Amino acid sequence: MSISENWPSPENEGSSPAKAFVVSAAHSIENWIGQFCRAILLLTGLFLLGILTLVVALRYWGGGSIDSGSELSALVFPVFVMAGIVEAARMGAHVATQLLLHALKSQWRIRLVVLIHSVTAVVYLYLAWYALLNAIIAHDELSTTLKVPGSVGYGCLATGLAFVGICSLTAIVRHTVGKEEVLVNLSDAGPGVV
Repeated sequence: MSISENWPSPENEGSSPAKAFVVSAAHSIENWIGQFCRAILLLTGLFLLGILTLVVALRYWGGGSIDSGSELSALVFPVFVMAGIVEAARMGAHVATQLLLHALKSQWRIRLVVLIHSVTAVVYLYLAWYALLNAIIAHDELSTTLKVPGSVGYGCLATGLAFVGICSLTAIVRHTVGKEEVLVNLSDAGPGVV
């Protein structure tokens, strides 16, 4: 279930078609990023489980090992972690200000959330840019066994950082253009503020 399914639709609030399109595009981008990250989490999680199971089985029952087992794990694990970070950020779990938001009135909640998402977007997009520059520099470095360019890890990092920044930008659009409320549920142990 996507987090945007519970939000009011701009079409129902009498907004202009352009605003409705922008908010709908923000929801679509956010949903696509969420589906992509969940697929990456599933695939990399299963891959890591499989490779670790195979390495343990070979080590204890076969007396051998896979030469590239640790290198594969080291290559895939950061992708797994970055997909989890993006999904957490998309769901609002990266914002730990629920008590303050709960104490604020609706208009101040939106202002604080827009400020938080603005800072998050600027910082993460800035970091994504520099991770991309590092990917270009690290492209000539090759891993020992698999000969994977060093740019792969930096590229995954840059993509994940950019996704967090994009999710923050879509949240700004949803709250400013779409006039969506900031939902704070202190009784929910799940993600933070969306």
